[in-house]
Formats: sequence, structure tokens, C-alpha cells
Amino acid sequence: MKKGEVSGIPAFFAVAFVWFTTHFGGGFASGRQLIQFFVRYGWYALFTPVIAILLNAIVFYYAWEYSVEHKKFQYKSWCDSFYRPHEKIFSNLYELVFNLTLVTATAVAFATGGATMTKVLGTPYIVNTAIIAIIMLVLTIFGADVIRSVASWVAIVIILGLLIIYGTNFFVVLPNLKDVLSAPPAPYGFLPALWEAIKYTSLQAAVVGTYIAVADVLKNKSDIKKAAITGFLLNAVIITLASAVILSHYPTILTEAVPVIYVLNNGIGGSIGEMLVSLLIFLGVISTGVNLIYGGTKRILSVYTKDGVKEDNRKKDIIASSIYVLITWGIALFGLIPLIAKGYSYISYIALPVVVIPIIYKGITRKRNVQEVPSTN
Repeated sequence: MKKGEVSGIPAFFAVAFVWFTTHFGGGFASGRQLIQFFVRYGWYALFTPVIAILLNAIVFYYAWEYSVEHKKFQYKSWCDSFYRPHEKIFSNLYELVFNLTLVTATAVAFATGGATMTKVLGTPYIVNTAIIAIIMLVLTIFGADVIRSVASWVAIVIILGLLIIYGTNFFVVLPNLKDVLSAPPAPYGFLPALWEAIKYTSLQAAVVGTYIAVADVLKNKSDIKKAAITGFLLNAVIITLASAVILSHYPTILTEAVPVIYVLNNGIGGSIGEMLVSLLIFLGVISTGVNLIYGGTKRILSVYTKDGVKEDNRKKDIIASSIYVLITWGIALFGLIPLIAKGYSYISYIALPVVVIPIIYKGITRKRNVQEVPSTN
């Protein structure tokens, strides 16, 4: 493997792919997330997703820059350093934001993946979620290199699958899209649409700790820029394409539980397309869960090891990963998701002043001294 590569893939691509696969979960795969934040506001959905992802790219760029400069690759140590002298307040607030997001998003991933497997294979829900739990645990305990490698190849499959689904249907629905664009936007107005885009940024930025955890392969400012730009392009192109296709069925599609199935049934895809969507949902929930759990695992390990640097002790890895896997699996299994999900809508509100605004402000105003990071391979 060449220097600056992860499993034959450039390091900055690997980090960008972790961003993409964490972003792409059950909500994205089904299309409901896109309706909630973008499409219900009418043709503003053609550019508000780009605004959201651009803001995310700025946040992650500055977060990675600080991480590389100060050699902080575990979110607790990163927070304590970044928020100083107010770390006691902001670090604890971020701890709450990250873990609330991790638990909720991973539990939803279990539920979505389990339900999808039941629909496609007919296997029991509890068996499906157990299989997903085992896969997540195995992938998580092998560390950042495996996370980046798996995320890279999973991202490639997901991107190709989404391009097939939304790319082919884009040309079919183009006349409908023109009709939607010629009509006035939804009655909410532009400012509410913009606010939803900002909330989307905050929701994604809430798990910045996950991206910090895999940033140790970014060696210098050039790598950081490439990761941010690549991540922006991957996420912005796919989310805008998907939003445009779903928008073409506006407003009928707004009440659909699984909008992407509606797109397939009213365009190109049919049963084969549904199978492909099911595969993408399964890959999405696995990758999202693994990425988030690994970020939390590094936090637990930091209690036993200095600055989150892992000792050669597989037992601690397994215990730390198992804690998060069991908690989130239990929530999905025993139907507690609605109780937890009530706090989900508040994550974006908390993350805006705790994560987004401080990172952008400090990123713009502080002095930098980003140096080469010693290789950890």
C-alpha cells in the first residue's frame, strides 16, 4: 500500500467516504429525510441541499484542520482542547449531542435494516437485527483502518446504486420537473426552506466526532482540503440528484412513507429496483451504525488509555463496541425508538450553537500551524 492510501484508495477519499456513508442512512435511502428537510418546500429543494452540504464541508474542514494540527483524534480530547477555556460547558454539551445522535441514529438503523430484511427475505425481525448487530460489532472492533476501508468500498457501491436509481429516473421525470419548476414554490417561503437547510447541517454536524475519529490519515492541509472538497462533491451531487427526482412528483409524493419506492413504481425500476433499494438501505444502515459506534468506542477507550490511543488489547475494543451495539440494539428491539426520537428534532437546535457556529467562527479567526502528522501505519 502506498503512503497516503487506505486499501489502495487515497486517504482523503477514504475520509470523504466515511462522511458519505455516515450521511447515507435509512432516512436518506427511503427518501423521507429529503422530503422533511427539502422537497416539501417546493423547487427550493434544487439548491437548499447544496447550501446544507457546503456548510457541512466548512465545518468538517475546520474540525479536521484542528484535529490534525493538535493531534486530537478522539472527540472528547478534541472538545477539551478546541473549546478551552470553556471546555467544561461545551465538551459536556457535545457529549450529550453526540451520544443522543449516536443512540437514536443507530437504533433507527437497526429498525430500518431489520424491517427491510423482513420484507425482502421474510426472516424474523429479531433475527435480522441480531445479524446486523453482529456485523456492526465485528467491523467496529477492528479500528479506523477497517472503518475507512469498508466505508470506501460500501460508498462506491451505494453511489453507483443511487446513480442507477435516480440517474435513470431523472430523464423519465424531466417533463414533470419542468412543470414543478414553472409553478410557484411551496407557500412556506424561502426563509423557512433556508432554515431547514441549516438545521440539516446541524444534524449532520452533530456527529463530527465520528469524522474526527478517522482523520488520523490526513497528514497535512492539502489532504484536509481534498477530503472536504471530495466529501462536498459526493454528498452534494447525490443529495441534489435524489431531491430533484423526488421533487418531480411534488406534491403527491409528500405523504409517501417510502418515496423512493414511489419513484420506482412511477418510473424505471420495478421489482428489480426495489431489490436494489433494499440492498442500499441495508448497506446504509450498516455503514452509518459502524461509523457512529466507532466514534463512541474511541470515547470509551479514552477512559482507559491516554488521549484515546488504543493499547494492544482487543478485549477493551470488544467491550467498548459491545456497550453501544447492545444499547442501540435494545432500543430498536424493544420499541423504545419513539421515546428516544422525541429528542431527535432537538439535536439540530443544540448542535447549531454547540458545534456549527463555534467551529466556523474559530476556524475563520484562529491562527493555524498545521504540520505533517506522523504515520500511524
